[in-house]
Amino acid sequence: MLSEIITKINRRILKILLEEKASLSDIARKSKTTKANVFRSLKNLEKEDLVRKEIRGRTHLYRFNYMRPQALEVHKFFLEEKKREYNKKINALPALLDSLLKNMFKKRYQGSIFFGSSLEGKYKDIDIFVIVENVNGTIFKNKIKKINEKISPIIGTKKELERGVQEEDMLYKNIIKGIPFGCEDSVLELKQRQVFLRRKDVTERFIVGYREIISCLEFTEKEYVTKHLEKGTTDITYATLNYFDFFPDNDNQAKKMFRKQFGFIFSSKVKEAKNQAEKIGMKIL
Repeated sequence: MLSEIITKINRRILKILLEEKASLSDIARKSKTTKANVFRSLKNLEKEDLVRKEIRGRTHLYRFNYMRPQALEVHKFFLEEKKREYNKKINALPALLDSLLKNMFKKRYQGSIFFGSSLEGKYKDIDIFVIVENVNGTIFKNKIKKINEKISPIIGTKKELERGVQEEDMLYKNIIKGIPFGCEDSVLELKQRQVFLRRKDVTERFIVGYREIISCLEFTEKEYVTKHLEKGTTDITYATLNYFDFFPDNDNQAKKMFRKQFGFIFSSKVKEAKNQAEKIGMKIL
């Protein structure tokens, strides 16, 4: 999948949209690509559902779609590329420090995040947030400074990082924009917390609905099938709409919206409804 999607132009576009929403003009300027080429690439990425468009008046903003099941794979691809570049820039210090801390503190060490000026051009300090439990802060900092005098460490726990991000503390908002070593999944989950929660809700509601439908193959009484098939298809309708950024107010609106967007309604026959659900599941799970 990645080899087909990540062409030279798509690579530039995705690197931008992984960090922020942007208009076509902004993407063209930042990627140093013509608007025509950007437009064609965005259409292809929209078709793959990796990029979505938001319309605000006359402005069209594009964003990376973290709801897409393959989004994590794409994100990790670019993160590994960024880590290699940064690691090379400061003489393999991040990889060395990460391995050293794992060896020294075992399970108490949960990763490091490099942030601040060292990510950009010239820098005087190398800012690091080290996620570690139950250590003497002063002794720990002194040991790290012996590795490289430019290191400016902040010691904290995973809970402290989570709380700082949720409270939108400026320091932690800056930290979370950094490059993680050993805590990549945790950092992504914090950065995209609302999306991850929504994705979890979509998945759970789809599975609940699918279980209701297949239960009708086991319990075939008419009254049971009528009740549980309706419940199952309704749950999957909501899950699908939410995945595609539609949020109906009630069941009737949900059914009309679903039919308008996807061109069909669920069958009243159990096996057909099951097949319809499975085709949807292939796209959103």
